[in-house]
Amino acid sequence: MDDRADSARSAQQPPYHVESLSGETSTISLILGWGVGLIVLGGLIRFILHYGDITIFIATLEAADPLWLAIALVSQAATYACAAAIWATVMAKAGFHRRVLDLLGLAVVELFANQAIPTGGLSGSIMVVRGLLHRSIPSAVAVTALLIAALSYYAAYLLMAIVAFILLWHSGDLSDAWLSMSIAFAGVIILIAGVLLLITRSRGRFIPQSILDWRPAKRLADVLRSVRRDIVGDSVILAQTIALQASIFLLDAVTLWLTLWSIGTDIAPTKAFVSFILASVVATLAPLPLGLGSFEGTCVGVLHLFGVQAEAALAATLIFRGFTFWLPMLPGLWLIRRETRAVQQG
Repeated sequence: MDDRADSARSAQQPPYHVESLSGETSTISLILGWGVGLIVLGGLIRFILHYGDITIFIATLEAADPLWLAIALVSQAATYACAAAIWATVMAKAGFHRRVLDLLGLAVVELFANQAIPTGGLSGSIMVVRGLLHRSIPSAVAVTALLIAALSYYAAYLLMAIVAFILLWHSGDLSDAWLSMSIAFAGVIILIAGVLLLITRSRGRFIPQSILDWRPAKRLADVLRSVRRDIVGDSVILAQTIALQASIFLLDAVTLWLTLWSIGTDIAPTKAFVSFILASVVATLAPLPLGLGSFEGTCVGVLHLFGVQAEAALAATLIFRGFTFWLPMLPGLWLIRRETRAVQQG
């Protein structure tokens, strides 16, 4: 039976209980993860300000230009439009047209779920799939959209990291430590994407039976069997989604650059880009939950390496993290409750 027939059949069946894939999340582990991250972040800020001037830091924050901050906020909001456009692109290929504007809320929900319940992105993906199912998208198409979003994310992430490391090398600041980290990061990303693609294309046939005996793994394998391989193998769709994912990385870097401008720090956009990407790489490889502390410390360090005053680098980084990490929590909590009620009522 071909992929389109599988999709039609899945549209007539009850949707997968995708929420069961997450398993039982330990409240204690979540509190511990958040606690460790916040302690590390607080220690980092105290360390930087111990060697800097807290008066300068506070004055820098107070002097932030509201106009530049507003533009930075618009830039950050555009990242959610790109995320929604990725799902819309895949669904349109499958014949289900949805407006990007109608999917913006799900993009915020995904970010909120991944940050509030850090499960390697699984919690956010589950919420998105449930939201798409509620919007009358067949489960096979919904899962395919999430899978292509994941594959394109890793591809774009690797591409952006390569560009950042090349720029760092060109500036003469590529040390042996950064070179080793770049190799480790590339290995991790290629391994994750490769395993994901292999399991998907094989429809889970390579998953050992001993693992399939575990109920969540079996349900995951059932979901993977429904993936539309004709869409996953479409080079045009992959190119479009990779470009959209790359746009998200670039918009995040632009947001950091705009926050630097808002506090009167003149820095080249390429240096802001390198700082953001390298901080993201370290946060990805570091064992700290949510990247709290590891991202901020690396971003401040790289910006300082590029000549930005430590107090200004810390101020810009904290403003940036406020836009990208903390601010979405407010609408995210409201939207996730709305989505949950809509699914339950539907």
